[in-house]
Amino acid sequence: MPDYRLRGAARGEDGEIGAPIVDEVLTAVDAKEAVRLANSRSVTVDDEAVNALWLVDANGTLLWSLRRADRES
Repeated sequence: MPDYRLRGAARGEDGEIGAPIVDEVLTAVDAKEAVRLANSRSVTVDDEAVNALWLVDANGTLLWSLRRADRES
């Protein structure tokens, strides 16, 4: 099964994304399953500064992204 990387960082008011705070490897059957896993990830206290998440495949291609505000609305 392929590996995907879920990354998360703080996005500033100017839209700039800082260095990743979250950097996790997700193993899934395919990209659709990897997106499902990323979307179901719980936000923990350690992630409080993270307000932007994104998922890439092994080639670095962006598959999914989310702003924390989108999840909370």
